[in-house]
Amino acid sequence: MTIKLTTKRNKMLEVLKKHHGTLSAADIHSKLPEIDLVTIYRNLDLFVKEKMIKKIHLGTEEAQYEYQSEPHHHAVCTDCNRVLHFTAPDEKIKKLLGI
Repeated sequence: MTIKLTTKRNKMLEVLKKHHGTLSAADIHSKLPEIDLVTIYRNLDLFVKEKMIKKIHLGTEEAQYEYQSEPHHHAVCTDCNRVLHFTAPDEKIKKLLGI
């Protein structure tokens, strides 16, 4: 399925593309207050379904969303909760984690 990129959807994608890191739906809403929060959630779900963005759970209650131009992984610092982005072969990560 190819989705129609409406003005609101384009604005949301631009916010995600320009931000290097993850954003919550509330973060996106604060940057685009003219788009109601329900519309933001609905479109984020559609973008995830269409594999246009990634939905990430980083140990917080609220999901985070990210546009990834290059596939990468995330780690969360247990001291400051900072999210670290890194690339590494999946097999090496699995080996290090004992999976």
